[in-house]
Amino acid sequence: MRAIIVDDEKAALTTLEKKINLYSSSIEVVALANSAKEGLQSIHKHKPDIVFLDIEMPWMNGFEMLECIGDQIDFDVIFVTAYDQYAIKAFKTKAIDYLLKPVDKDDLIECITRLQGNKNRFTKRTISDLKELIDQPNSTDRILIHGIDTIEVISKNDIIYCQADSNYSYIYTKENRKITASKTLTSLEQELDSSIHIRIHRSYIINLNDVKQFSTSDGYEVVLRSGERLPVSRRKKEALLAALSKSSNSVV
Repeated sequence: MRAIIVDDEKAALTTLEKKINLYSSSIEVVALANSAKEGLQSIHKHKPDIVFLDIEMPWMNGFEMLECIGDQIDFDVIFVTAYDQYAIKAFKTKAIDYLLKPVDKDDLIECITRLQGNKNRFTKRTISDLKELIDQPNSTDRILIHGIDTIEVISKNDIIYCQADSNYSYIYTKENRKITASKTLTSLEQELDSSIHIRIHRSYIINLNDVKQFSTSDGYEVVLRSGERLPVSRRKKEALLAALSKSSNSVV
């Protein structure tokens, strides 16, 4: 069986590919796609039997990608997700195959074995039903931070600031923790609440509630309550000041 993996996290892509190669001789991974757009292109080019599909991706998520294909879906789908119990309930209700991140070896083997005898064919109605079930009210104040083999569950308000590092990001929390996330800063920005967190520089996102001071003494900077000083780009200055004026935070 020919397979494609679609996930915006490069570490998740390569890790799952390695596990499939190690534990399933019946599947050949023919392409890795780092976005839904790349996924659509790979599906058109390779005509896969199986697509391992992440749900939460920036710009276009997994459901929207499937909706673009419409009722012409002639491959099996295995959702690979870090969603909580609401998504799991939805998948079980609709008898849809899924794997939870980080992917466990035994779960992977069991899922592939089950799929060989029970095909998952999708229609627009199936996708619509899944979205409706998953969109049930749940906790939206948390964010799942993916490392290579771990997932951290963090309250969004506990994030003081995020720092870019190429295709990865560092997240600094109120518990004095520094967490490495296998997402770009732009991807994190899409998941955070814009009323709390704001991009102040190409390398930084800050929590407005943790700003103590805006300084112009040495370029533009914010001083956080922890005492740390972070640069503010010229083109982000006005947006930052407007956001601070709307927030309950008092700038000293």
